[in-house]
Amino acid sequence: MESIRKGCLALAVMALLTGCASRSLFVSYPSQAAKWKAELATAPSQPAAEASPSSGAIPASGQPAQLAAAPPASPVISKLEAATSGADGVLYLQELGRVAQLQGQREASRQAFASAVAAYDAEDASAKIQVSSLAATGSSLITNDNARPYIAPDYERIFTRAYQALNYWAANDATGAAVEFRAAALEQQVAANKREKEIAKAEEEAEENNIDLNQFDGYFEGLNAVAGEVKASFQNAWTFYLSALFWEAHGEWNDALVDYKKALEIHPDSTMLKEDVQRVSAAMDRKQDGDTGLVAVIYDQGFVQPRAEFSLPIPTVHGFFSVAFPTYALQDKPRPNTLRILDTAMQPVAETQVLADVGALAAKDLKERLPGMLVRQTLRATAKYNLQKEANDNYGALGAFATQIYNLVSEQADRRSWLTLPAYAQATRVSLPQGEHTLLLSTPQGDATLTVPVVNRGLTVIHVVAVPGRLITRVLPVQEGPL
Repeated sequence: MESIRKGCLALAVMALLTGCASRSLFVSYPSQAAKWKAELATAPSQPAAEASPSSGAIPASGQPAQLAAAPPASPVISKLEAATSGADGVLYLQELGRVAQLQGQREASRQAFASAVAAYDAEDASAKIQVSSLAATGSSLITNDNARPYIAPDYERIFTRAYQALNYWAANDATGAAVEFRAAALEQQVAANKREKEIAKAEEEAEENNIDLNQFDGYFEGLNAVAGEVKASFQNAWTFYLSALFWEAHGEWNDALVDYKKALEIHPDSTMLKEDVQRVSAAMDRKQDGDTGLVAVIYDQGFVQPRAEFSLPIPTVHGFFSVAFPTYALQDKPRPNTLRILDTAMQPVAETQVLADVGALAAKDLKERLPGMLVRQTLRATAKYNLQKEANDNYGALGAFATQIYNLVSEQADRRSWLTLPAYAQATRVSLPQGEHTLLLSTPQGDATLTVPVVNRGLTVIHVVAVPGRLITRVLPVQEGPL
């Protein structure tokens, strides 16, 4: 009986130790994220010190939300800050940066995103980080993938850079925004080679362990449906479009044309992008007309869907062993809905289009990670079976029962991902005469009427975020003239 007690205690201690490393080991990440997503649906978008007549939060009723006077950090932000020191730290930093930005706490957002970028750099450059990751894989063989340190996928890193650029833009720091836009482009360049190497390594490990990855293809048809036509998880036309607008406003015609063309490569049928390429090409040839400026709307629709979980039967030498595996379900994916811009006569002026289907990017990323995950799950199934058999042999029925309970409780799919990202990142633009213009922004989440400045050959960007029951808007400082 004492041996059984010690065996169960060892399992409990191991669970506690791995739980300290990751907050998602026994509590699914989507259930945690639901708390801060719910707060975004009710909290004011920015403190009064940063408010302006042309920015604010508009509920579904269409009436502007009242802005409180410099509120303290919300309880959710405090919880996110407390969670940034664990193995999941970079994930919570990304969530913190996004939540703080949407609540108008720009400096807190900037610091969180800067810390996330520092974590990316450490992950890329430090051999110690790699050793730590392998050690966590050892413990995850008898728990689940949530015991592994969270490594931000490429599509999340790219969004971090883009949202950090918006922080600098909001502070009227064009140099800082330019640095982040170039970093976002570099992330996309580096990601292609990195991902190919990761897939090749996982396939090599599968071969070394005699694991046939093709036998699992039928279990991921839903994942393929969510990924849709996305060719690679790191190809983000929305970030290219945002940076192209920025370069164009500052007369950096070559950079603008390159980024518009990259966005067009991802969406070759887009009339809007074709017109943008033509406009910048004409400007380069000094054929640009008139006394007009651009007003662009970047529209973040809703929240990206979380990962789902299903039971995947893994064949082992002892028979089949079911493990929890993450996926994306097509029925959970929200439908895209556009934002329309109307003038004061209620006539349509422009309508957004989807430039990044974030759910599809996330699903494609998961699909690209499948080879490595399937290798780990197969090794985990074998390890858990052996643990259960050893407990039965050494401690009898009670030992086997204890390991069965542990296996049941610890078998959780890795459902971690950045869940305050939008479901769809959209954009549009319209050319208007110089002066002030009143525009109505219409979405299923509500309407907002804004008066915005238009500067000759300048750029005015309206950032609109639709969360359940609420519309958050802000007008960014006009960009014009050389950098």
